[in-house]
This record gives sequence, C-alpha cells and structure tokens, in this order.
Amino acid sequence: MRTAVAKAGGALAALAVVLVGCSADTGEGGADDPVVTPSSGLPSDYEVPAIAEPLEPGRFADDPCGLLTAEQRAELDLPDTERTELGGTAECLLHPAGDRITTVQLQLMTDRGLADLVAQCRGDNAPAACATWAPNTVDRYPAIVDDGGQCRVMVGIAEQAVLLVNDLKQPECRRATEVATTALSTLREGR
Repeated sequence: MRTAVAKAGGALAALAVVLVGCSADTGEGGADDPVVTPSSGLPSDYEVPAIAEPLEPGRFADDPCGLLTAEQRAELDLPDTERTELGGTAECLLHPAGDRITTVQLQLMTDRGLADLVAQCRGDNAPAACATWAPNTVDRYPAIVDDGGQCRVMVGIAEQAVLLVNDLKQPECRRATEVATTALSTLREGR
C-alpha cells in the first residue's frame, strides 16, 4: 500500500518538477460541459488567456483536501483522502473506498501560473510531455489538459496559481475534469 502511494506521489513529483503535462480542445468549456476532450498538442502560437475572475487559493494551498466535501468526494466515488506533501507543496490523494492504488492527486501550485507552464513547452529544450498538451477551459478558466497515458488537468486560477488534478487511472479525463470543476466551485465560494 505504501509503495502505491509512493508511486502516486512520485508521478506527481515528476509532473511538478517538469511541471508539465496536458492536452485538450480549444473550445470554450463551461459549467455545463465538465468533460475536457484532449486533442493533438499545444499550438505553437498559443497564449494563455487572461483570467477574468482570479481565485485566491487561501487556506486550500495548505489543505487541498478541503476543496471537496465528503459528500462531493462520495459523488465522485473518491471518498478516502490522504494529505501528503510533495516538494514542499501540499497535495491531496483521493481514493475510491478501500482502493489505495486508483488515485487522483489534487494540488494548488502558488509559485507559478499557467503561462509559466506553457513557457516550459517552448523552444528546443521543451520536455517531451508537452507533445500531449492542448489548451482548453474548465468552468470558464483557462486550462491545459494532458492525456499522455494519464490525465493531467492544469487550470489557471490566478496569474501565479494553478489548480492541478492528476488522474492515474482514467486518461480520458472525465473524472479529473469533474474534480477540477468541483474544486473551482469551492474556491469561488471561499468555503
């Protein structure tokens, strides 16, 4: 069990270090369209749109598990949580009941914005992971979605803050997008 959690943490660590991994449709998704559909990569001329209504991470930066209530986690079939720390940043591991292997990782990064992540995908030294990234929106916020084997959804919530959801088992991104949409709702309400 510890090994599975360590591997899950390691997967997010790799993401945080390279910090990078996502792909999606360039359409304007909204609250009524929670599923992000990956596409074929980040256009070379892509610029992250301005964030019209920035969200303050507040206390959730240190307690990302608080972004989803017990009822919301049950609706997502992820009732079990575990707070860990990765590279000095708090993360929340969400699990189905009794299953520590199927994990969704949730984190608020407050040391860089979505534009910083996109900048890592420019030039000759861009990580290979960027090839599976594509722009999208999640509940009206700019996002990058990566479907390169897992699903990573990175949502720009402020100039220097990103909501990161990494689903280790569902590369089609439905569950990761639902988790991100629910977390955005909590951030807007400031609960």
